[in-house]
Amino acid sequence: MHAIYYNEVRDEIVVPQQFAQAILTFRGAASGEEAPIRVLQGPLTQLRGSSGVVVDVVNNELITERKVFPIDANGNVAPIRTTQFNVLAVDPVNNLYVGTRGGGGEEGSANIVIFPRDPNSTAPVRTIQGPRTMLVQVMRTRVHNGWIIAGNDGIQSERRNGLSFVGVWSIFDEGDVPPRWTIGGPQRMLLKPRGLDIDVKNQTVIVSDKELNGVLTYHVPELFRESPNPNRTQMRRSEVLAGGSEPILFQNFGRSLRN
Repeated sequence: MHAIYYNEVRDEIVVPQQFAQAILTFRGAASGEEAPIRVLQGPLTQLRGSSGVVVDVVNNELITERKVFPIDANGNVAPIRTTQFNVLAVDPVNNLYVGTRGGGGEEGSANIVIFPRDPNSTAPVRTIQGPRTMLVQVMRTRVHNGWIIAGNDGIQSERRNGLSFVGVWSIFDEGDVPPRWTIGGPQRMLLKPRGLDIDVKNQTVIVSDKELNGVLTYHVPELFRESPNPNRTQMRRSEVLAGGSEPILFQNFGRSLRN
């Protein structure tokens, strides 16, 4: 199990199970050995072992392995369509998907791809790529209020852990642009970020780190104050990097350390 997605609209927990080649959905209040309320599994699904899932709460869809299913799909159900890239997040306001391609090499080797939900579209509308992005391996991603919040696993780069961070870009950014803000790095506490979510009420970004074996919570009110300006697509590096902040909460091995 490599990912969990909480659907706050329906109060459901959606979990991909790669070994069972299935997507499991549980009640939000599930406890103990409670069975899932839906299991998406079988040859018609064409699932091969997903390690991630995205829930589109506006259009009531599940997206995994470049396949789109109705949110209520249960049993041996075929996808209703496919996507051209791996989908990491949904921007329901602009009717866009945010995905990724490439990665696993040096800084700038991974791309963030922004493309339409329209199945007839064949090309991305924008791509964020290049050495100034510092992207090595794009991990879990969220979109909120026009901001793309993406985990970057930099452990495979020459600088190893030094390039791990959570980066923030505008949905309107394009080309070789650095993040507007970075969280937890570079050269800070994050080592191998995996899971990522946001808490809008408390203006925080929550990141799980595989190497730290912990969960870090960062207070970043900048993300929740205003939407990005679509005309500010190119920015100089010196204007962008705000430096990684320290977590306000770090939970590790059952301990809770507050700054």
